[in-house]
Amino acid sequence: SLIPRRAVRRETCCHCRQRPGWLAAAMVFSRLWNFAKRHRKKLFVGTVVVAGGSYVAWTVLLPRLQEYMLQRLMKELTGADSPEDARARRREQFEHKQQISDTHARRKLAALRGRLNALFAEGECTQKVQEAKTREAKLEALGALQVECLAKAAAAVYMFQLILLVHRVGFNIVGREVGSRSPEHEEEVHAAFLQTLEFLEGVGAVRVAEVVRRAARTCVDRADLTPTKAIDTRSLEKILAAVCREADKELLAEAKGAATFLPDELNSKPPDTVRKPVQRLLDEARDYLDSPQFLQVFQKATAGGAKLMAQKIEQEMSGDGPWPAAKFTGPLTKNAGLALDDSDSTVAFNGAALASKFAEDPRLTEFCEGLFFQGEEAGSSS
Repeated sequence: SLIPRRAVRRETCCHCRQRPGWLAAAMVFSRLWNFAKRHRKKLFVGTVVVAGGSYVAWTVLLPRLQEYMLQRLMKELTGADSPEDARARRREQFEHKQQISDTHARRKLAALRGRLNALFAEGECTQKVQEAKTREAKLEALGALQVECLAKAAAAVYMFQLILLVHRVGFNIVGREVGSRSPEHEEEVHAAFLQTLEFLEGVGAVRVAEVVRRAARTCVDRADLTPTKAIDTRSLEKILAAVCREADKELLAEAKGAATFLPDELNSKPPDTVRKPVQRLLDEARDYLDSPQFLQVFQKATAGGAKLMAQKIEQEMSGDGPWPAAKFTGPLTKNAGLALDDSDSTVAFNGAALASKFAEDPRLTEFCEGLFFQGEEAGSSS
């Protein structure tokens, strides 16, 4: 019987699917051979490129990779850095030590504010003004109140900037010493040395208050600043800075800083086991406190603090200036407290703002670099 064409075609296709494995492989090889003949130039170029790349990788890149891995292994085993890495690491350590120093100093503000409140008697002066019966007595009482408020404001700026700078001296000496000498009881030595800086917040604060009060009286008399004399905030800034410079004459000028704030009596404070190495660090800190660089940096810092305080007071004054000097007594007292308040970092004037302004001075950075990088190439190349 006749078979339909569709069935024949379907049967033929079925037989094709059942070809032996060797025949299918032969057909695949034939097709690949024909493809290679058609594209032999491209295949040749590709083969050369792959072979050349493999040769370059084997002869050039592999040795470099092996050398890098060996250097990395040796660095991990020995802990050694390249000169560039060592300088960068020391620079990071330096920046970190400055932040630690300022943070530690700012923790002293609450106690320092309480101490200055006890050392200045603006409340008693205010009471005497209220109790004065005659005009002459009232003006005299107002003059005493004016000096007390001016002295308290100047002392707040003076003390905080001094604590910040003395801490920078101490912390940079310790930061440089860590790991460089490995003396016995190293941690105890450093802790005992840093503890001696607290003299500034105790006996030192009393001394500053006494001297600044006398300096305020001297500057007020020199400027003939009576309670009724009209001044603007620029004049107030100059008077605040002048009080600080007058106080310098007794506290810091002519190499008085070490004897005032790191006296020899501190040598006997540390335990016997660490007294000698602590004294060595104290002697170095004293040299820096008596240096002209220390005084220059400090005077720049207090001048900046006086400017910030005067700008803040100007914002609080009502009406257009100039104003009678007596009107500044309240704002001076208020901002003396703010200068030692670190609770809010967003306001324009307080302890945080003073610390930020202090840290921006390039002369301070240069001074601290000389301490931390003493004798190191990294200090001069930074």
